Amino acid sequence: MIASAAHRSRPLRFGLTTALPRSGADARDFARAVESAGFDVLTFADHLMPAMPPFAGATAAATATERLRVGTLVLNNDFRHPVDTARESAGVATVSEGRFELGLGAGHMKSEYDAAGIPFDRSGIRVGRLEEAAGIIRAMLDGDAVDVDGAHYRVHAGPGELLAPPAHRVPLLIGGNGARVLRLAGRIADIAGFAGITHNHDATEVALSHFGPDGLLDRIAVVRDAAGDRFDRIELQGLIQAVVVTDDRAAAAADLAEAIGGVAPADLLDSPFVLIGTHEQMADMLADRRERFGVSYWTVFDEWAGRPSAMPDLAEVMSLLR
Repeated sequence: MIASAAHRSRPLRFGLTTALPRSGADARDFARAVESAGFDVLTFADHLMPAMPPFAGATAAATATERLRVGTLVLNNDFRHPVDTARESAGVATVSEGRFELGLGAGHMKSEYDAAGIPFDRSGIRVGRLEEAAGIIRAMLDGDAVDVDGAHYRVHAGPGELLAPPAHRVPLLIGGNGARVLRLAGRIADIAGFAGITHNHDATEVALSHFGPDGLLDRIAVVRDAAGDRFDRIELQGLIQAVVVTDDRAAAAADLAEAIGGVAPADLLDSPFVLIGTHEQMADMLADRRERFGVSYWTVFDEWAGRPSAMPDLAEVMSLLR
């Protein structure tokens, strides 16, 4: 078993990730509803489409709530220079009085790059940029000097020269499925994120490459091996891809498998990235997954692209667990 006693004893945390563009009172009311439902974190996706810009969404949600943490899941590193990412992150962390979590990723949707005229390099180059950027961002947020002459970025600044470091440390989440990104998470992240899926080069196809229990254990092992002695301090986060409330798990899994294609119903029932069953069964599943995998932080999707929000069902599950 990879999960350590430290991971198994971590308190469960729950996040809702959204991209819907809400304005004014609607945005504030939504954040308060997420907080009232019992979620710990509200995160914002980062896509070049009619969506809520992540830093604006996180700031609005933080100022409308008292307990709720806010963040990005995940910020596309290629859309911003790391100095700008650090500056914006410090601003939200300061406004929220330490309730901001920064999620970073290498980007994967070629169509967005093409539409915006941003070069879409092969994955190795994008991950290389992420590796350099993460180190710069971490140092700047911690108030350290930065002296980088890398393949992608050149930043030279003394401690606190380019921004005022926030009073509270900003947790860094690095999420992905590839080994190189997960090794980066092991070296530098406070939170390692797993989704169980792999996109092809231009993100026109999705493979459930690490969607089962063995796949998740394999990806966690990558983080563990890179983290060394700091592994127990890394929070493990999973992105739940589907939530289906039902009294007939077998029938619901068959329907979902037909809708997804290329996956057997039994594999969906066994996947740590899917919740199928009653609210009571889901609560038991999540408690078991913390014990089995050490994953204590689970995120579900808000309404998007015709997908209903998992918020009301997870609210029921959280109340049972707590």
